[in-house]
Formats: sequence, structure tokens, C-alpha cells
Amino acid sequence: MKKLLLATSALTLMAGAASAEVALSGSARMGLVYNGTLNAGSGETFFSSRVRIVFTASGETDSGLSFGASMRADQQGGNNNDAGGDQDGDSNGDSTVFISGAFGKLTMGDVGGAADALVGQVSGVGYGPNDDLQEIGFIGTTKTAVYYEYSTGGFTFGLGAGQLYNVDGAADTADEMNIAVKYATDAYSVALGYETSDTDDALHLGASATLGSATLKARVTDRDTEADTQWAVSVDYAISATTLTAFYTDFGDNDTQHYGIGAAYDLGGGASVAGGIVQQNAPAGDNTFADVGLKFSF
Repeated sequence: MKKLLLATSALTLMAGAASAEVALSGSARMGLVYNGTLNAGSGETFFSSRVRIVFTASGETDSGLSFGASMRADQQGGNNNDAGGDQDGDSNGDSTVFISGAFGKLTMGDVGGAADALVGQVSGVGYGPNDDLQEIGFIGTTKTAVYYEYSTGGFTFGLGAGQLYNVDGAADTADEMNIAVKYATDAYSVALGYETSDTDDALHLGASATLGSATLKARVTDRDTEADTQWAVSVDYAISATTLTAFYTDFGDNDTQHYGIGAAYDLGGGASVAGGIVQQNAPAGDNTFADVGLKFSF
């Protein structure tokens, strides 16, 4: 009888999970990383690995509205820096909740904003630890943030805001608003985004074009807190299962430039091997970054 009850309970739980449409996905990486400034400037190579599991839940109302949520296993969405944890839900990391329909899609949680979502970045190189060295920063949003997106034809419009008030009593000094528009076809895209906060304003322009096996990307940012314009370009060239990538980023005001080259080979089944080398030129001294390793998606 006990075995029958256990089996019935298990079937009930499985049926409930299936109807809730909860899915698991994830990514992982492992490899070697080199940083030329470590070990008194003589450089150091070290192991680097990471795994992330993403839980995604979705559903639909009787009237046809879609809703859902996602979170990463390494941080379920609460920021525990507050005494007693984030019981009010005003801080958020690595989790989102959304509802969508003919009106568009409304998302709250760990969202970066309209410029981040629609303008994006140029391509980086490497298997993971160094693949953000090409990025030009956004003002971003204080979490929990809200982001609204609507698409029609080839156009996508986005509007977002950061946390307007900290319910735990901390000083409110980081209100952010952002807006962006993107037009995309199969061959090219162009996007324009604007961000403003209590202390900064930024205008971002991004574009991409696919010409045969090559994909070109460009990004330009004019930010009030930077005296000079920041810009970046990249090219990805696909040869069968191999993709070659090169980029150049000029960070403007601090007279720092990054340029890198890399390659990735698709092993199939969600696995690939990738590596890259990035040179940094900066007033404080030059540096070299490099990495090589395996990437997995599942």
C-alpha cells in the first residue's frame, strides 16, 4: 500500500510539473586563462571553470496572455546583502518575471534596460573569462528593474527603468530611465538607444551587417561622464564549423584600447572549443590576456 501511495504521489508530481511547463537549461565552461599583469607583471596562467543551470517556467492565461519566469541556480534572484535577506524583493540578481501579449512584453527583475537589450555589444573572443574585454559599458539599471518591449514588422521598441525606491531605507541616488529602437532584417540591423540617470546620460548607436560568411558589427557611445566618444568594431567569419573573430575597442577618455583575435570550433551537440588573445594598450601600461577552453550548452 505504501509503495502504491508513493508511486501515485510521484505520478501526480510529474503530471503537475509537465503542465506547469518548467524547463531546465544551462551552460558550462572549463579551460586555461592567462593574465599578463599577475605575478609582479611577469604574467600568470590559471585554471578557470564555471557552471550555470537556468530554470524557466511558462504558462498561458485563458485569454491568451503568456507569462513566465526564469532564474539561475547560482543565485535564485534574492540579494542577501540586506540584513535578514531580500524579503521585500526590491533587489534582484539573475532572475526575471514577465507577461506578454498583443500589447508587447513586460519584464521585471534582472533586466539591463532598452539600450543594453537592443543596441548590444560587438563580438568578443575566447571561451568565456575574457569575452567581455570588447564591451563598452551601459549606465544600466538598479535592480529590481522593469523593461517593456514591443515589436512590429522589422522594428522593436524598448523602454525601461531602474529601481525607483529602495524600500530598505537606503539613499535613493540612482534612478535610471532608458529607451531604444531597433530595425532588423536577415542581412542587417541598426539600433539607437538613450540612457539617463541622476549622474549621467549616454547615447548609443549599434549596427550589424551579414555579407556572405562574414558578420560585421559596430558600436558607438557618447557619454556625458566621458570626454571622448567610445567605439568598437568586430568581424566574425564562418568557415564550416569554425568561426574566426577579431575586434577593436577604443574606450575614449582614458586613452585605453583593446584589440583581439580568436577562433571557435563547433564540436556538435552543444559543445565547442574556443580561444582568444587580447592586447590592452593603456596609459598605466600594456597588458596581454589569453584563454583557451571548452564551452558547453545544454
